Amino acid sequence: MQQSTVNRLYAMFWDLSSGPKQKSVEKILNDPVKAFKDEQILLRALNGLSWYELVELTGGASNLVRLLNDSVIARLFPETRRKYYINARRLLRKYIVSNTG
Repeated sequence: MQQSTVNRLYAMFWDLSSGPKQKSVEKILNDPVKAFKDEQILLRALNGLSWYELVELTGGASNLVRLLNDSVIARLFPETRRKYYINARRLLRKYIVSNTG
């Protein structure tokens, strides 16, 4: 993982003190998919990281698509970001082929 991504993870938690910030970043780095099941962390990541960083962290677009549900997308701001992730989810669901065929 690139150092710039780690720096952006720390920047996502700008409002936390150093202890909780460190724990949150370590949680994401150790198991991003599990960490992103916490909706607050996922919202921060969707607002603070690029698409490519999110795909890299989650281990692939298919994992990221599973995390993008309607309630999470509805809470994104601004509206253009909501539309971006609605379209990304729609396209990925259409073109990602499952492991079973």
